[in-house]
Amino acid sequence: MKRFAIILVVMLFTLACAPLEIAKSTLVVLTSSTLAPSTSPLPTATVTLASTAKPDALKQAILYAEDFSEDSGSWTPANDNQSRFYISKGEYFVQIVKSDYSFYNLSSAAYSDFVLSVDLRHIIGDDETTGSMVIWRYVDNDNFYALTVMDDGSYYIHRFLRGVYGMLKLPTTSSWLNTTGKPNNITLVANGDSNVLYFNGHYEASFQDSSITTGYFGIGAQPALDSEVEVAFDNLYIYQYDPGNGFTPANPVITATPEYQTLSWLELTRFLSDDHTNWGEYHLEDYNCMDFAIDLVANARSANISAKIVTVQFVGQPTGHAFVAFETSDHGTVFVEPQGDNTYSNVHIGNNLCDDWGESECMGTIESIEYFGECDHAQNCTVIP
Repeated sequence: MKRFAIILVVMLFTLACAPLEIAKSTLVVLTSSTLAPSTSPLPTATVTLASTAKPDALKQAILYAEDFSEDSGSWTPANDNQSRFYISKGEYFVQIVKSDYSFYNLSSAAYSDFVLSVDLRHIIGDDETTGSMVIWRYVDNDNFYALTVMDDGSYYIHRFLRGVYGMLKLPTTSSWLNTTGKPNNITLVANGDSNVLYFNGHYEASFQDSSITTGYFGIGAQPALDSEVEVAFDNLYIYQYDPGNGFTPANPVITATPEYQTLSWLELTRFLSDDHTNWGEYHLEDYNCMDFAIDLVANARSANISAKIVTVQFVGQPTGHAFVAFETSDHGTVFVEPQGDNTYSNVHIGNNLCDDWGESECMGTIESIEYFGECDHAQNCTVIP
């Protein structure tokens, strides 16, 4: 086993006037102060792992099992001045000092399709900023999925892909997670590009992503700059993915993802005329260009209209900008400035970002462009898988 210290990236946006600054480094600290949990929708399915299969079939279905009743040494590397991994009284403990780093141990075997089940509990650490971590399909430090569970009942799902960090699930409060140090069972079903998450036997969330198809699994903990952390794990199992083996949960009844519609240019102008996001008052700290973009996208989706948040970084400038992209049936992608409902037609790397209406000065030469599926007002954003 190896232990890895990984600095996670956060979608931190530092803005001035209208500009937006996106973290330039691939590896940036994920600070707990950026996490503002929302409330998750009511799940619609439960996990049933009581198997009626024959004993031989049960044995074959178990790919990996560890109850931490004995210390074989495979999960307990040498301690250092930042972390400690140890087994005691049938549990696996991870301790980390106050730090920007999260520490993991990884399995020695890689898996593609599987069902992972593990019990975890939070022992010490800030309830909102420190937590337990489960990693899967880990290829290297630049490619893996991870789940972080906090003791306040919130969680988020993140991904490193070719060294670029992105959230796949915004920080969310789950009604199925126990809090205040009580244990939680985490069940993860990975099959092809489907990843389904259950908490304590109840369906919580899922996502589709074919970026990483196989890799190692791991467990660890996330501290904070102002809080150490200690977590414990038990009953770690990896089962074969097989709907008939009794260890694979039945497919949950998942509320269909809304299919947002494209619209014509005329319909877009009517929507923008009726929408009053541009009436908002800009404030550097409380309501900046990112907030305008977040609200315009939310209003569009409430009207069943396809829209995405766009962020650009400018050459030689510490700040960038955020606006919104709409898909239209007759004009293709239309970029709208939510602070004034004016448009940009030159959103390409190397171009100067200029208002089509000539109402404001050009902002600068575009160095990079990013699209996000969803952001909250704490400026956590999900990538588009």
